[in-house]
Amino acid sequence: MNLIKKRKEEDNMNFPSVDYTWFGNGTVIALIAIIHVVISHGVAIGTSVLVVSIEYRAMKKKNDKLDQVAKTMLKWVLIITTTIGAMTGVGIWFSTTVIQPDSISSLLRIFFWAWVVEWGAFISEVIILIIYYYTWDKWKEGELKRKHIMLGVALSVASWVTMVIITGVLAAKLTPGRWIETFSFWNAFLNPTYFPSLGFRMFLAIMLAISLVSFFIRWRIKDNTLRTEVFRVFAFWGAISLPMTFIAGLWYLWAIPTEAYNMIVWSTGMSEIIFKSLNILGFSILIIFLVWLAKSPRTVPWILSIAVMFSSIGFIGEFEVVRETVRKPYIIYNYMYANGMLEKNEEKLKKEGFLANATWAKEKEVNDNNMVEAGRDVFVGQCITCHTIDGWRDTRALSSKMEGWDKEAIMSFVPNMHFAQVAMPPFMGTEKEIEALATYILTELEEEEEVSTK
Repeated sequence: MNLIKKRKEEDNMNFPSVDYTWFGNGTVIALIAIIHVVISHGVAIGTSVLVVSIEYRAMKKKNDKLDQVAKTMLKWVLIITTTIGAMTGVGIWFSTTVIQPDSISSLLRIFFWAWVVEWGAFISEVIILIIYYYTWDKWKEGELKRKHIMLGVALSVASWVTMVIITGVLAAKLTPGRWIETFSFWNAFLNPTYFPSLGFRMFLAIMLAISLVSFFIRWRIKDNTLRTEVFRVFAFWGAISLPMTFIAGLWYLWAIPTEAYNMIVWSTGMSEIIFKSLNILGFSILIIFLVWLAKSPRTVPWILSIAVMFSSIGFIGEFEVVRETVRKPYIIYNYMYANGMLEKNEEKLKKEGFLANATWAKEKEVNDNNMVEAGRDVFVGQCITCHTIDGWRDTRALSSKMEGWDKEAIMSFVPNMHFAQVAMPPFMGTEKEIEALATYILTELEEEEEVSTK
């Protein structure tokens, strides 16, 4: 705690950000994160619950075929979580460290021991998962079977514990609460959206698992009676999880800042009518699917199993995109802007200059001979986290947003951009640095135009 208090006054300008040019830094993080969340929530957490429940039902009904369905599901949990799940988890660390180094640096100072515990929980989860799978056919009867089911319960708890810890870190970025004043670990961890976010993720994980696995059950299991047994388990958990996901989601929306709430539709890039229509459609598909599972599990249509799978992936993807975007212009709300600049440093940097305080910058001051080079350092420090010179996203590529702009227009816009665009952090630097930035951007845009016309 003393380390956090000691470091809280330090300037977070020690690291430049890596540029993924045309593709975009935000897109890199989003793709890796969404894949990881689908696996960690839908496979590792949600499917583990379903596997244990099916195994328990198989034991009660003395149904060996149903027991083998559970084992097959567990095999894929083991394969996917220890390969793609583990790699994308590491991928999030690598990508965020090079793209948002100041943010990760701050979060590590706050949550270092929480991440240590989470790592221990993940290792325990993997060990239990391996033991659970490889003892399946050995612990088949009587008391051994009951112990094996308890091992599955332990797996579900261990996977849930990783969510319990990570949710505290993720939720604190949007609602750090009293941490801004106290710099206390517990104020950051048990922040205002911690419990609603945890509840939402927990029940959504089970819904995601049901949606993902149902398609493969419908596809692979030809025995109607066996498929019905599996779907009855899914219907039970769905009847609990869907309403609880909805309730926790409303709680979460109530708990986030008003400014963030007002940015939800904007963050998706949709119009309000399309946003509402798609979400109502997706939620309706989930309801229809669960009702069908409960009423007539033998006759679940192919098209419905596919639709519910894509609807659930869409919901989790939308949640992650919205959660990340509504923090703008911050990355840690009311503390650090999306480009890694600390809110409290605004006046200081306008007076002393950004380059003079950036330890990594090659150019420490702007002169007539280094306008482009100094401008690039400013761009890397304050723009590159979100923007590219060119790229596939028109809203992020300056070649699209600033087409036809001259130097005076750019220099007039930069000091006022946070008033024009709510998601933009304020520029922190001198007039000379604004001029250098404008010079660099125009130079890059001209080169881009020359390449495109050849």
